[in-house]
Amino acid sequence: MKKYTAFTLIEMLIVMGIIMILIGVGTAMSRWSIQRAGIIEHQDAAEELYSALVKYRNDEGYFPLLGSGGTRIEEEFFAYAMGYRGNNAVLLPYLSKEEFKGGTDATYYYAVDDADGQTVVVCVSLGGIDDEGDKGFYCTGNGIGYLPAGSSPITQQDIDPETPLANTVKSMDNSDWVNNAGFAASLSE
Repeated sequence: MKKYTAFTLIEMLIVMGIIMILIGVGTAMSRWSIQRAGIIEHQDAAEELYSALVKYRNDEGYFPLLGSGGTRIEEEFFAYAMGYRGNNAVLLPYLSKEEFKGGTDATYYYAVDDADGQTVVVCVSLGGIDDEGDKGFYCTGNGIGYLPAGSSPITQQDIDPETPLANTVKSMDNSDWVNNAGFAASLSE
């Protein structure tokens, strides 16, 4: 009599279960990795903008000012300062890369001390335009702890969307970045 050796149905189900668990873990980790890469891309972009602002201040003696008149930029600072709108592209000569990469959809925020232009804060939403995904904000600049004036100052780099600081960031001047299209302000002209 010939004896056959094979997997039993139970053994096959166990192997299939293990494979399904591994696929689930792999999918979850890949999604997390993609989200984390997007966050890092936004943080790097905010740091790049701050670096360009510092170079501008080193040349001009102050950070670009908000408001009307002279070389001031009235609203949507980054849309104008990066040349996506109007003709006041003050930051373009100071960018280290040939083209600014703002990442996926996000809103970039700007606050400057209007008294002397020596302190600035740059923030970015990590959850899409106006942080619709509730992932919070990342801020950088030498004005952390001081700006924006007239409200609660930004006191940390990473801001949870559920804190009052999130409302402070949202009250700052802002420009929406649309992936592959640049600052959205350029689309309205």
